[in-house]
Amino acid sequence: MRKYLERFYSITIFSLVFMLIGAVFSLNVYAKPVEVSLWHYFEHEAEALEKVVADYNAMQDEIEVIPTFVSREELMNQYTIGAISGELPDIGMVDSPNMASFVALDVFADITEYVEEWDDLQYFYDGPLNSTMDVEGKIHGLPNNSNCLALLVNMDILEAAGFDEPPTTWDEFYEIAAATTDPSNSIYGFSMSAVGNEEGTFQFIPWLYSSGASVSSLVSEKAISSLELLTNLVKEGYMSREVINWGQADAYNAFVAGKAAMLESGTWQIATMDEDIDDAFDYQYTLLPKGEEYASVIGGENFGVTVAASDVEACTDFIKFMQTAENNANWCEIAGKLPVRSDAAELKDFWTEDERYAVFTDAMNYAVARGPHPEWPIISEAIYSAVQAALIGEKTPEQAMKDAAAIINPILAEIPVAGSN
Repeated sequence: MRKYLERFYSITIFSLVFMLIGAVFSLNVYAKPVEVSLWHYFEHEAEALEKVVADYNAMQDEIEVIPTFVSREELMNQYTIGAISGELPDIGMVDSPNMASFVALDVFADITEYVEEWDDLQYFYDGPLNSTMDVEGKIHGLPNNSNCLALLVNMDILEAAGFDEPPTTWDEFYEIAAATTDPSNSIYGFSMSAVGNEEGTFQFIPWLYSSGASVSSLVSEKAISSLELLTNLVKEGYMSREVINWGQADAYNAFVAGKAAMLESGTWQIATMDEDIDDAFDYQYTLLPKGEEYASVIGGENFGVTVAASDVEACTDFIKFMQTAENNANWCEIAGKLPVRSDAAELKDFWTEDERYAVFTDAMNYAVARGPHPEWPIISEAIYSAVQAALIGEKTPEQAMKDAAAIINPILAEIPVAGSN
C-alpha cells in the first residue's frame, strides 16, 4: 500500500509540473500582443512614421501598433461618422485646428491622467500643446509636428531704400513698407494672403495677437488697431488689394518674382526658396514685427487616442513614445517641419545653424493655436470676412471687428476658447 501511495504521489506531482511547464510554454509561444490601429494621412513622411512604429513594436510585446494610410478628407469624414457609429481607429491623426471640433464630438478620449505627471510635458511649446486641449484644459492628444509664420524680407530692395535691417516693430514695418513701394515697377512693400478661407484667418491671427488682443476681444482698441494697420497698407498702396484673392502660394509667388519687399511667410516655403529665387536677390527671415508683443500662429498635426480604444493608457504610451525629444527631432528633420517641443529643437543643428529655421524655431515661442474651439470654422469665417471687408473699404476696421464680434462673442459666451478656464 505504501509503495502504491508513493507511486501515486510521484505521478501526480510529475503531472502537475508537466502541466505547469506546458502552461508557461503555451503563454510564451501563443500569447499575442494586442493590435492597435493607427490611421494617418502622411504621404512623403509615411516611411518615417513606420520606422517609429517599428521601433516601438520591437521594444515591447504587449501591443502592436499597425499604421494605415487614409486620405485626409476620408479620415475627417470617418471621424464624423465614427462619432455616431463607433467605428474609429485606436489612434488617429488630425490637423491641429480641427481637433477641438472632434473632441466636442467625443471622438478623442481624455488622456490627461496618463500625461499630466509626464515630466516631458514641460518641454512642449504652448501653442501646439494648447491645440490638444478642451475648454477645461484637459488633454486629448499630443502634437506631432508644427509650422508657423515669420517675416521674409528682400534685403536688396530694403537696402536700396536705405534700410540695413528688417523691421522689428509695427512702426518700422510701416515705414519700410512705404519706402520700398515702387508703383512704377509694380513693387509693393508687403504681401500676404487675405483670401476668404482659413488661410486668410491663419495669416491675420499673428497681427491680432501682436496687438495684445485675441479672438475674445475683437472690439478692443488693440484688436481694431491690428486691422487698421493692414487696411492702411492697402489704402496707401503699400499692399496690393489683390491679397483678398491670394492664397499663401500666390503671395509667395509675388515675393520670389521681386514684386514685394516683404512677405508673411510659412516654414514650408523654405524648401523651394533658393531654387525659386535663383540668386536674383538676397533675402532674410525675421520675426513678424511686434505691436505690443511678438506673435505667430501654428499649423501642424496632432495624434489623439480615440474613445474606441480598448486600452487608452497603452495607446497613450505609444504617442508619448512618438513624441520623446529624440523621436520628435528625428521625425521633424525628415519631414522638414518644426518640432513641437523646445528640447527637441536643440538636438539637431537643422533648426539652429540654418538661420532661416532658427527664426521659425524662435517664433514657436510666440506662436498661438487657432482657437482651439469646436466652432472654429464659424469663428474663422467671421474673422476672414472682417479682414476682407476692411481691406476693400466695405467697412471700417472698427465696424468690421464689431460685426465679427457679434458672431463670435455669443459662441465664446457659451463655450470659451479651450484652456481659458
